[in-house]
Amino acid sequence: MARIRVETEYHEFYRILANDEGEARVKTFDTMKDVFMLAFAFGVVKRHRTALGPSREVFDDRVLRDTDKDLIKAVVLADDEGALHSLADEDALLQVAQEYANTGIRVLRQEYLSATPAESMASALLDLVPH
Repeated sequence: MARIRVETEYHEFYRILANDEGEARVKTFDTMKDVFMLAFAFGVVKRHRTALGPSREVFDDRVLRDTDKDLIKAVVLADDEGALHSLADEDALLQVAQEYANTGIRVLRQEYLSATPAESMASALLDLVPH
């Protein structure tokens, strides 16, 4: 069992998007795992990994579905020429996922903070995806 980590600086933003404390805000995502996987996807789209700075554990890797794990493995295969060796190393797989998610959460927060009230976060995020 491994724990998924996010940078401490971005933890609160994960919580805001996942609304994990039941605050009276509109819930954007069901879980922090969902936010993590979206951030991972945006890091992959940007083709950039950012090493974690000071970080904290946010959820157990058992929360990841098989499809989530398969996606991470596919990215590692595309990302790393020595990936066949890496696929057997769950810690290495999770490190790659965390680094892509670390890039992606930065992108998401920037878009979230720069969106005007007239824009939905969805439209701001769609602008990030290459057409």
